Amino acid sequence: MPPFAGLLAFEAVLRHGSMTLAGDELGLTQSAVSHRIRALEDFFGVALLERLNPGLRVTEAGARLAQELSPLLGTLAGMRRRIAGRSGPRSFRLGLSTPLLAWWLSPRLPALCGAFPDLSVEVVTWDTAAEAARAVVDLALLWLPYVSRNVGACELPFPIEKVFPVAAPGLLETISPGQGWQGLPLLAKGRRGEETGREWSWGTWLRVGPGQEAIRFRDISSSLQGAVDGNGVALARSLLAADALRQRRLVRLIGSDEAQPCSKMQIARWRDPQDQTAERMAGWLVASAGQAVTASDQMSIGAD
Repeated sequence: MPPFAGLLAFEAVLRHGSMTLAGDELGLTQSAVSHRIRALEDFFGVALLERLNPGLRVTEAGARLAQELSPLLGTLAGMRRRIAGRSGPRSFRLGLSTPLLAWWLSPRLPALCGAFPDLSVEVVTWDTAAEAARAVVDLALLWLPYVSRNVGACELPFPIEKVFPVAAPGLLETISPGQGWQGLPLLAKGRRGEETGREWSWGTWLRVGPGQEAIRFRDISSSLQGAVDGNGVALARSLLAADALRQRRLVRLIGSDEAQPCSKMQIARWRDPQDQTAERMAGWLVASAGQAVTASDQMSIGAD
């Protein structure tokens, strides 16, 4: 039998792409994670990971192990529920980021619970990728780069989203005749220089340099709220902006053909391949998101 501790360490390293982050999740040092991976490689007699400087790369043998491992760990994750059986509504943990809950899912929770009356839904939120990796949930809604998709695993992709500038309707009334929205205060999210994708940098959209943003917020939820409050122009993604656009709390400033594609995508992922409830809920959420994204991308421009 392969060492189970090594399998868990290998799976965590695959998800994080880092032995240090995998160690943070498992409560181990980086060297302890490396030792467990080495023991697993000794058992199989092949290298599973190629150590680069910096980073790691999965070998062909490692990729084959990953394919075998994903459904195995998923089955083990659902064992407690299957063995113990159910008495009354099943407790179901749905995990997602705080911005996704606040700007999209929260108004849809009554409909979600109505669609799954046999569940007692618990919503778990996180603010960082590390928190998401540590969360124990039945279904996770993850915001990941396209390359992180595990085709064939227990996951469903959300519709492709776009990024575009938005502002409060009242702020547009302050624009002088003959001027465009480009002269309005610019709002940004995250730490300067750490934008996850060029579509989130104002330098991609306008000829601005570092320090020219009016206000920088911790995350996209805060920057969108700043835009709603009339503080300036924020960059939004289709799904998170959908309700605010429909309610006219925000307006689009460019057409759909000018918007930038997201370099990440929302994915619904569950661990247990036998959990049909998680799969059905993932399908429900993806369908609901599709309606919101379509409406958001078709919204008319609020200012020329």
